Amino acid sequence: MLRSDEQTAWTGFLAAAPLFADEAMAKWSDGPDPPDVMCVGVSSKAIGVELTKWVEHNQVTAGAGRERLEKSYLKIIASEKEPRPRHIRQVLLYDKSLRIEQADRVEFRNQLYGFITAENAKPVPELHPHLQITADYWQTVRSWYTPQGAPLDDFSSYPLLDKYLEKVWINPRSNDDSPRVDVEWIEFESPGGAYTTQWMTDAAVKNIEKKIAKYQNADIRSKHALLEFDLLCFYCDEAMLHNTPIHSVGYGFPQLAEQVRQNLRTAPKVFDRIFLFHPYEAPKAIRVY
Repeated sequence: MLRSDEQTAWTGFLAAAPLFADEAMAKWSDGPDPPDVMCVGVSSKAIGVELTKWVEHNQVTAGAGRERLEKSYLKIIASEKEPRPRHIRQVLLYDKSLRIEQADRVEFRNQLYGFITAENAKPVPELHPHLQITADYWQTVRSWYTPQGAPLDDFSSYPLLDKYLEKVWINPRSNDDSPRVDVEWIEFESPGGAYTTQWMTDAAVKNIEKKIAKYQNADIRSKHALLEFDLLCFYCDEAMLHNTPIHSVGYGFPQLAEQVRQNLRTAPKVFDRIFLFHPYEAPKAIRVY
């Protein structure tokens, strides 16, 4: 029985590549696993199709864990239930990757809002030629009152913030800013940073090679009277949410597929055809073996 994600991938692939086996399909049904899908072409050719996810599992595990940690903080903070300060539009948290202990939760929340209230109450910096800038001057004014905001990491009066946070980044409210109510204004920065498309190329190759190794000596064709045994490696929601992109400058799905094809040139012939399927690309399906 196909899982829901497999069902979605298979029907999407069949719509994108109805002649994937060089002919239209007369019918198809769930397979005995393996293969996942049993097809009959219009020429009565029996075709089995095995499915595998195109996903980097290590990134999914790390991403899912990170998401759970952030949600645990935001549930405690519940900024959507608090009025936004007059001069502050947004506060971004940078944590120390520690889960807040049960005994610290109430006081952590109190200290965070106390810290934000104190920052909101500070005056705007005034830089006049006659003004003498002392060592602690920037601790006494809104040092974050710039178009891009600024980070703060002095939590000396807030021990629980010091325990759990590396810093916060405060973005100021502009004069014409009328922010919505009942929305989170204390958040975590969106994930980003440097990446290489090679990670997702390697993920596709690795998952395909696992299927090749698994069925190399299984003789699936004879067991199920198949004239063709194919593999579909499909891009899934987990990859979309937690994996790095497949695109970079001048590089996209066709270039990645060609790299996968080159990696599979010397692979044992377990499958007659191997396809990559990405539902958000054009073309959506590319044969790589």
